[in-house]
Amino acid sequence: MVPAGRGAPHHQLQELGDGAGCGPRESHWFGGGLLSVLLALHNGLFRTGLVITVVIGVWGLLTYFRKQPSSGSFRATLVLTEALFIVQGLVGVLMFVNGRRPHDNLHWLYGVLLVILLPIAATYVSGREPRREPLVYGIAGLFMAGLTIRALTTGH
Repeated sequence: MVPAGRGAPHHQLQELGDGAGCGPRESHWFGGGLLSVLLALHNGLFRTGLVITVVIGVWGLLTYFRKQPSSGSFRATLVLTEALFIVQGLVGVLMFVNGRRPHDNLHWLYGVLLVILLPIAATYVSGREPRREPLVYGIAGLFMAGLTIRALTTGH
């Protein structure tokens, strides 16, 4: 494996050489064009995920401290955020299949945690006092923002 370089977004992950078990045709569909698209998509989803998790964190905490219930818009944002991280994970798997590797294997752990954290929070708040719901999701959102940043540092 070659250490990941700094600079353009396509250098965030390592690329296996031809001798690593994947031929050029298998690891770079259409001369690397698909891989470039996947990298750009993965990076765009990172940025979107970071912004939305901070929004969820602040929104949830403000809602809790104002003693208001969770709104339908807040819950819809949670669902969309979960979908975003699932899609980002699938894009990451496609990049892996095409020969790209994260710099640190902890990147996989952070990705899995980002996908399972909201369902865990939903399980925790289910059947409990509805007043706590925005607090739990607010804390989860801020935690996810931290995981998102950490995932970026291990993907380089």
